[in-house]
Amino acid sequence: MSQLVTFVLGEREYATPLSVIREVVRLEGLADLPGMTPPLAGVLDLRGTALPVLDLRSGAAREGRGDVLVMEGADSPVGVAVDRVSAVVAEEELGQAGAAGDELPSYVQQVLRGAHGPVFLVDLPGMVDAARATAR
Repeated sequence: MSQLVTFVLGEREYATPLSVIREVVRLEGLADLPGMTPPLAGVLDLRGTALPVLDLRSGAAREGRGDVLVMEGADSPVGVAVDRVSAVVAEEELGQAGAAGDELPSYVQQVLRGAHGPVFLVDLPGMVDAARATAR
């Protein structure tokens, strides 16, 4: 039985395997750096370590509060800002809605059914890579 972390970006709910996430922290005290380009939002002080934070939120949501999913990056941890982390659930708690299909981005692995609508099961590192590529 695999566990998923569910989170919200805008009006949509997403899930990623818990095994990808090291921890969740509040998005507070984000420091700007000169020359930053999206999706890099800034750096958090995570217990004395500089944590780069990538922001997947859109528009005005970037100014508001949120949560940070901390995952292992290629060389060091990286944070991913989201509107809200909802829960940790067993994958079986979400109903199967169907395959992702060719129309959805490649980081969407499956579409599940949550209590309030579709939940997009994503490869979070792939989602971050897509955001970086779009920003270029």
